[in-house]
Amino acid sequence: MSRKEIYNIPGSGWSSPKWNWGQAQGTGHDCAMICRDRWGTVENRVKLINMLWEPEEVQAKDGSNKIDVDYADELRDPPFEEVKLVLGLAWQKGRWLGSDGGRGGYGEVLQKMADCKYETDNEEQNALVFVKDLKDRFGLIASSDALKKMESLDSLDYKNDVDLLRRKCTALVLDQMDFAQNGC
Repeated sequence: MSRKEIYNIPGSGWSSPKWNWGQAQGTGHDCAMICRDRWGTVENRVKLINMLWEPEEVQAKDGSNKIDVDYADELRDPPFEEVKLVLGLAWQKGRWLGSDGGRGGYGEVLQKMADCKYETDNEEQNALVFVKDLKDRFGLIASSDALKKMESLDSLDYKNDVDLLRRKCTALVLDQMDFAQNGC
């Protein structure tokens, strides 16, 4: 399976012409149905947030300190393409619930995902831009304790594992949106 495909569905993923995000047909709709089922319970959603906050440790293939973001994503569950789908669905629902940060909030990041802003050939750069976009809006939804947690990520060295950084940022966003209770 290509890491840009989700749930082994050919033609899935944000940059696929078959994706049709937000439509009632297309691979985006097919993946959304699976996603909602997979993360359909509070218990599973809590587990997802915990897996994102504390993902499995990975080691660089070549023994260096630098971990290729594609390689790290191959070893961690769930793949980040699925995580982006979860976020997209949560932000879409968050528009109705008021948990997406409102104007200037995560609806803008969802639009960037739909416009394939994070789908370049440079996955490390995609991850860093995505993290910046998550952090830039976090104050719109976050408690003061959560803001401190997000800020603490800046003091740690994630240059060697940007996949870990984007997962931790995602965990904080989902937590502050009450994803465990609200679902997608």
